[in-house]
Amino acid sequence: MMKFFQKMDKNQFLVMFAAFLWILICNIIVQFLHGPLSSIGIPGWTIFLANVLFFIKGNPKHMEGLLENACGAIFGLIGAMGLIYLNIWFAGMGASTLLATIIAIAIFLFLTIAIHPLVPYVFNNMALCFFLVALINEETQTALIANPWSHFAGVILGNGIVNVGTILAVSFVTKRLAKK
Repeated sequence: MMKFFQKMDKNQFLVMFAAFLWILICNIIVQFLHGPLSSIGIPGWTIFLANVLFFIKGNPKHMEGLLENACGAIFGLIGAMGLIYLNIWFAGMGASTLLATIIAIAIFLFLTIAIHPLVPYVFNNMALCFFLVALINEETQTALIANPWSHFAGVILGNGIVNVGTILAVSFVTKRLAKK
């Protein structure tokens, strides 16, 4: 039976503290670089979300989670772009954007839920999360359509720098603790 509060041994605490420190350092750097990143079109939310969801999914020691995070996030952004273009297409035909939205969300949810067991690296919760956040408001949608590559770059930065750095920090501390 799972307890509401779990005990954490000293080594596990040190490993998680190392991960916390690296993430804190990266977030401070991202805050300082917010202006330059924004000026080249990289939205900070993609970096932040890639990092947060990596840790929500489970153990920060596994590199395989990086591929699943990146592929899911990019698929989610592509799905959001598809929804936006479908809405534009339906509007051009005089149809309801509500109908276009319902159809696109139904297709995306079907792919995410039904095909997940076949292709879990692409059709996963990360995809659904990025899909929803990218559609959160008109400004975010416009930025995604105007420059999708900058959003993909944000996902890659979030996974490549923050998450890989966290895995390396956790591995380093784990190895040091194993030597004791």
